[in-house]
Amino acid sequence: MEKPKEEDTRKKVNDAAKYSAIGFQMIATIGLFTFIGYKIDEHRNSKTNIITAVFALAGVGIALYQAIRQATK
Repeated sequence: MEKPKEEDTRKKVNDAAKYSAIGFQMIATIGLFTFIGYKIDEHRNSKTNIITAVFALAGVGIALYQAIRQATK
């Protein structure tokens, strides 16, 4: 009778690890795109950080797409 409990616990731990990894991947994707946008704005010496904002929003979109795709697997 101990096996089903143990298997449920392992499944919960595996699910938690999977979803936390998706979260970290989202943070990394958004951070990377924001950093690239910032560096482009810095190189252009622009007064407004419009490229940073555009790249950050693109990073959010890509991160959401990746998260949804991985969560539905």
